[in-house]
Amino acid sequence: MTIGQLARAAGINPRTLRYYEHMGLLTPSARTEAGYRLYTERDAERLAFIRRAQSLGLSLAEIADIISVREGGAPPCRHVRTLAETKVQEIDERVRELEKLRSEMVRLAQLAHEVESECAGSSSICLAFEPAVSASP
Repeated sequence: MTIGQLARAAGINPRTLRYYEHMGLLTPSARTEAGYRLYTERDAERLAFIRRAQSLGLSLAEIADIISVREGGAPPCRHVRTLAETKVQEIDERVRELEKLRSEMVRLAQLAHEVESECAGSSSICLAFEPAVSASP
């Protein structure tokens, strides 16, 4: 199949495929005499792998590493496990950060509600952000 056919089948832009090729993630199986890229079903499967890995939050560099391990003749599962465990730790940290941010937003919303009547007569942009208001119980 041509680059356009593969791109349509995958629901992506042909430029994306060219970028993946440039990154070494995807290599056309052959070229026509006119120089057009030709892809096989195996290339479509690799593209599906790339898209799935991206949907799980892996970067193109991480995906390239997995492919490199496989192309080096080794099964990449140990590498994938380590990568996934690292991603889980990053996600857990991000969840903690988001929970803290959520608590701060709940507090800001409550504070904004409490000072709403005073805010109209104030020269402040919003009293809920004022240190004196934030410091009071």
